[in-house]
Amino acid sequence: MQKKIIFLDIDGTLIDFYGRLPESAKRALELAKAAGHHLVLCTGRTRSEIYPELLKMNFDGIIGSAGAYVECGGEVIYRHVIDEEHLASVLDFFGKKGITYCLQTGEGVVMTGKNRIGFRDHFLKAGIKEEDIWRILVASVIEEEDSRMRKNVEKVAYYGAPFTIEEIQQVLGAYFKVEGASYGKNTVSNGEITCANETKATGIQRYMRHIGARMEQTIGIGDGLNDVDMFSQTAFTVAMGNAKPETKAIADYITTDVNEDGLWNGFKYLGLI
Repeated sequence: MQKKIIFLDIDGTLIDFYGRLPESAKRALELAKAAGHHLVLCTGRTRSEIYPELLKMNFDGIIGSAGAYVECGGEVIYRHVIDEEHLASVLDFFGKKGITYCLQTGEGVVMTGKNRIGFRDHFLKAGIKEEDIWRILVASVIEEEDSRMRKNVEKVAYYGAPFTIEEIQQVLGAYFKVEGASYGKNTVSNGEITCANETKATGIQRYMRHIGARMEQTIGIGDGLNDVDMFSQTAFTVAMGNAKPETKAIADYITTDVNEDGLWNGFKYLGLI
């Protein structure tokens, strides 16, 4: 068959919500790679938050921070960061309202001391053990009380906000895109903030231009809200069984859950393995 370029979400697609890569998923990736298919991580995580186990598998490319970071063959071909003025507006709003947040950079996750405690408590309440919280986060935590002058922030995440996504969007303005968290079930009080013109779709476009391949060769596989952007670009789309309803609604095929051999079954359906 024609070699495919496969864009793969991480959380809820390759990795379950406890930070585990199912053996069947690992084997599916290995067989598809051996068959000559081109594998690209396409995630909301920054590069610093990608599991070392995945990085060791030598993916052909990485689209990180929901499109703000693009890497091909180990070379960074694009990176966009939040400018200082708009970053300050986020810090002011969350600081005044006492909302827990973290700044996601390619070098690590930046939090104030208070936010680090709030971040830990949020996931403890979700039933995740403390040792697992930091393992799932992956990136090193940079504790910093004033981040206004940071020039390397690609994305922001917040937790337990007493506001709707629409209300936060209205406050922060058109420079940003605010959407529900791409993990778990709580997509109301937990969310992710990216620059409005940086999406998984734009990341895929930049990647495809760089390698000079045709979009009809592409497959997108995901489960989250930001995978709707990915699905708008790829020629064929696969939603995980645990995907958000909005993601399933536009998928060409729905496979099983991440922990029910979802990736393996999807690859088998597509004839990749």
